[in-house]
Amino acid sequence: MKAVAIIGFKNSGKTTVAEFLVRELKARGLRVAALKHAHGGITPYNDDSSRLYKAGADVSVALSEEEAVEYKRGKPALWQYISSLRGYDFLVVEGFKDVFPGSRIVVARNVEEARQLSDSLVIAYTGGVARQATDASLPAPVVDFEREPERLVEIALEKSIEPLPALNCGFCRYGSCLALAEAIMRGEATYGECTVLASRVKLTVDGRPVELNPFVQDVFRNVVLGLVATLKGVEQNPRRVELSVSI
Repeated sequence: MKAVAIIGFKNSGKTTVAEFLVRELKARGLRVAALKHAHGGITPYNDDSSRLYKAGADVSVALSEEEAVEYKRGKPALWQYISSLRGYDFLVVEGFKDVFPGSRIVVARNVEEARQLSDSLVIAYTGGVARQATDASLPAPVVDFEREPERLVEIALEKSIEPLPALNCGFCRYGSCLALAEAIMRGEATYGECTVLASRVKLTVDGRPVELNPFVQDVFRNVVLGLVATLKGVEQNPRRVELSVSI
């Protein structure tokens, strides 16, 4: 799954850009998921939260600090939704500019806003800034969304990377998923350095994959292999063990 986050300040036009990307990616035959950060909480049938779904997303999730669009109580985590949506071809994220460990498109009203939101994860700039800046003035392409929307789609398809788990387990040398993602975009690191994505232990619950940090991976692996080793008819040092539990 590739993904791109549409980031920007309030009323900069983020939802319009995200809505357009969802429609265009769906038109190309992709399975598309959408994830929106609901800063002020979730209101049933809120226009911004439902627009991405109406644009054609196969699944649209609104995520606030205290609840999710499913209206289940608790404190949902970004990593849980990134994990559960990996089966889709493309994930369009709106918001989460401080924590999303993947590619970004900055929607900015001017050059100052664009520079405030610049980092190595940015693959393009759009919005009002396109009337003030050129590709040479910012570290990523500047796209006039009104005149060349298709270019934004092409950049998203070509430059987006697979998002890291957002678990921030601290087991890689970069200390956080955001820092590792930036290193990958700069060509200084590879996905093989993510101890979660490179895991040999995969857990799926009710059809949804669950990301496991290295400590939990070792617990699962050692317990399962310890039990398997006691069974008759099982070869020593098996190369692959699959276990399914119905409850």
